[in-house]
Amino acid sequence: MAGALVLLAAFIAPVSTASEAQPEITDVKGDSASGKDSRDLTSAFFHTETNDTFKISMNLSSLEQYTNPNDIPTAPTTEYEVYFTIAASNYAVACRVPVHGPLGITIQYDIRAVTYGNNTTTENQLSTLSGCTYDVQDHLITWLVQKAQFGNLTAGTRLTKTWAAVYNKNFQEPSRRMEDRGPKDGYGKDYVIRGTTGGEIYKVELTADNLTQPCAPNDPAVFKISIYNNGTSQVTVDFYNTTVDKRGWTVVLSLDTNVTLPVNVTRLMTVTVTPPRDAKNGTYVSVGVQGRLRVSGQNLTTNSVYLTSTVNFIAPKAPAEPWWKPILNFFTKPTSMTYVVIALIVLGIAGLAGASVYSRLRRSREEEPAPPPQAPVPSK
Repeated sequence: MAGALVLLAAFIAPVSTASEAQPEITDVKGDSASGKDSRDLTSAFFHTETNDTFKISMNLSSLEQYTNPNDIPTAPTTEYEVYFTIAASNYAVACRVPVHGPLGITIQYDIRAVTYGNNTTTENQLSTLSGCTYDVQDHLITWLVQKAQFGNLTAGTRLTKTWAAVYNKNFQEPSRRMEDRGPKDGYGKDYVIRGTTGGEIYKVELTADNLTQPCAPNDPAVFKISIYNNGTSQVTVDFYNTTVDKRGWTVVLSLDTNVTLPVNVTRLMTVTVTPPRDAKNGTYVSVGVQGRLRVSGQNLTTNSVYLTSTVNFIAPKAPAEPWWKPILNFFTKPTSMTYVVIALIVLGIAGLAGASVYSRLRRSREEEPAPPPQAPVPSK
């Protein structure tokens, strides 16, 4: 019976999906550890979403319709898994393929809860899945997943930390070993749930590194804004500032119209806010920045980011005057005090002059020669 199941899988029509051309997870071809094409994954992707379900597919270099006779003595069990995270919970969908073919065992599909350790990954089965396919002709494994398995997957919910792996464990081996991983390091792209309509989600988010910044007259403040496409489709956005009265301030956006933004991509925009030359300390302006999405038949906008720039500067000190300039100003720009000082100076000079004359006269009297003594009168 198991062999019949596998043979039927070989005639299932290939899955047609737009996501297959741009898969969330990719890997180079021909890099499986054992060199087997049936253990060499090339991509994995999420697709075909309905109100209640979505599909996850893994593409490989090939898939075995029967276990290779040379491998039967080792009784290999191969597991194919696609991993993802919803909020803080980690999951995987798994396809477990024991030795299969006419003597094989039925292929098993399930959902597992995953716990990541430092160098280990622990997995516990949550439930089995039905409606899944193992397509040998198109070397594609596809899981049909019920949204109810993960609670309320509303439109815009992101499946993050996506990656995929192929494992193999031979009979009597203590644990399975990884045959291939995609991508080689890190994670693939996110997948965004489209909701009950199954339509595209247009969601562009703006965030600023700093909502307030100081500036000085004619010296701008420069804000950095991250623009992230958190939707399911590439969009074109026109950006503008919503400030009505800028009172002499200027606002310049580095990105304005016809900005293309692919899914899961972030672009940076600068907003330069410059105050007028005569701006006073404490004056400010609040600038609103928003984007308008070019989506036919819909009037969609991004969230708004409000930036505030406030004039805050210390005026430079005037250069120190030379020591003689205040004295010069005192006499060249006279006041009543100037005349008093001049009068005191004149009186001082006159006093010094009079004292000098008096001192000179006194010295001249002291230095006059004494009259010679009279000659003695001769005696008679």
